[in-house]
Amino acid sequence: MSDAFVIDGVCHPYNFSPENEQGRFGRIFNDVLYSYHPAFNPPGVALSREDWGRRWEAREFLETMLLESDTDMICVHSLPIFDAYKDGGASPEIAAAAKHAHPDRVLWYAGMDMFDPASTLDAAKRFIDNGADGLKFYPAKYVDGRTQSWRMDDEPLVFPLLEYARAAGVRNVAIHKALPIGPITSYSMNVDDISLAANAFPEINFQVVHAGFMFVDETKFLIANHANIYATMEASFLFCKLNPRKFAELLTEFMIYAGPQKIIYSSAAVNPHPQIVLDAFANFTMPDDSPIPLNNDIRAMILGGNLARLHGIDIEDRRQRLASDEFSAFKREFGRKPPFSSVARSQAA
Repeated sequence: MSDAFVIDGVCHPYNFSPENEQGRFGRIFNDVLYSYHPAFNPPGVALSREDWGRRWEAREFLETMLLESDTDMICVHSLPIFDAYKDGGASPEIAAAAKHAHPDRVLWYAGMDMFDPASTLDAAKRFIDNGADGLKFYPAKYVDGRTQSWRMDDEPLVFPLLEYARAAGVRNVAIHKALPIGPITSYSMNVDDISLAANAFPEINFQVVHAGFMFVDETKFLIANHANIYATMEASFLFCKLNPRKFAELLTEFMIYAGPQKIIYSSAAVNPHPQIVLDAFANFTMPDDSPIPLNNDIRAMILGGNLARLHGIDIEDRRQRLASDEFSAFKREFGRKPPFSSVARSQAA
């Protein structure tokens, strides 16, 4: 486990500041997300609501992810949740700054606002030209008490974007699914719309983000029947601590039907601290009667090997390149920094 090369499949430099909230829905979104924070992070690690409600800057985000945990690389997702946050929740500017500062350490998936279809292609071009490694989609929007949504099988809306991504050499897209946040309907979170896009673009890898919360049966058959669809367990990975039995059931279902090569680790940081998630997974064991082993080789695949393969990353070569950078040098001399020590805390925390 300690030798695994860890790529955090989804993490966000969030902007939880009250001034970034977009009206009532923004407050609801923050309330829901903060409820997970003290539930998973132990006392002394969890931030107070005041300290949590902040705008994460690129440097402190990088230090939290790479100096405070055993994570080797991060896949940063910027977000297009403009119904809840004025900047979308995790701005592309912060994500791009992290990518540009440490390209060997950072992958960046740029959030696409599909509710502004006239601008999506131009936005994709701008993001990819600025270094984005993938695209991130969010399927629902909350407007005046109603849910608006779009689908990945909407060919006129989605396929031109995927055509451009493919032509530009982008081979990975991620779609928020299975986890409704706030008072939105769940139908937009189903996964049945991904199949057509995956069939039409076999060169692109489609990652079902939050796999395991809802539509588990649909997801396991989707990743089993499509060579280019993967289960990214953002937030559902927290079950390894919060509900180990549930986590074992999810891993068993996904591995029986599709194999461990189809599962991607995510800490969902910086809401949970990344090291707390890694420690929870290190301490997690499958039940004695489990039909599927969780040995070190499978753990290494889930923790980083699978996403490295999707991005054409040679792990041993990347290890050598990272061995001389500032993060490796710091940890060799001082060890890991304590959790959330890279951000300022109020006296009340």
